[in-house]
Amino acid sequence: MKKILAVLAAAVMSVQMVSADNDVVTTDESRLPVAARETIKKNFPDAKISYVKIEKDFFQSANYEATLTNGMEIDFNSKGDWIEVDCKRQAVPAAFIPASVKEYVETNFPTALIVKIERDRKGYDIEMNNGLDAEFTPTGAFLRLDD
Repeated sequence: MKKILAVLAAAVMSVQMVSADNDVVTTDESRLPVAARETIKKNFPDAKISYVKIEKDFFQSANYEATLTNGMEIDFNSKGDWIEVDCKRQAVPAAFIPASVKEYVETNFPTALIVKIERDRKGYDIEMNNGLDAEFTPTGAFLRLDD
């Protein structure tokens, strides 16, 4: 039994080492998918891309993290669809926020700004500059609030 666990542990460690070698950091913005570049250009017209981190997983699909010169970060999947937008202390551009999410925040927290938004198949997670986080369904219906 100990030998099996040792072999499994060694296999997991070697997979992690191999996947770590697949991370690339570059200043070549052409390495981003076209859709990702267009999203950045449209929503952050005054910002330039500082660098791009490309992470390939075990199955060789890539995720991209673009860091802008103003410090903002936008994560994209391999198709160039945004996954996360982190504007630090500034408001996330309205184009990334579903109308129902925006309406919920404006109604319940009129002075708050959405400074980060994530989306996946489960829905949307937002962070506001007042320290609160909120979760929404994929259709934008409110689920819960966290502090």
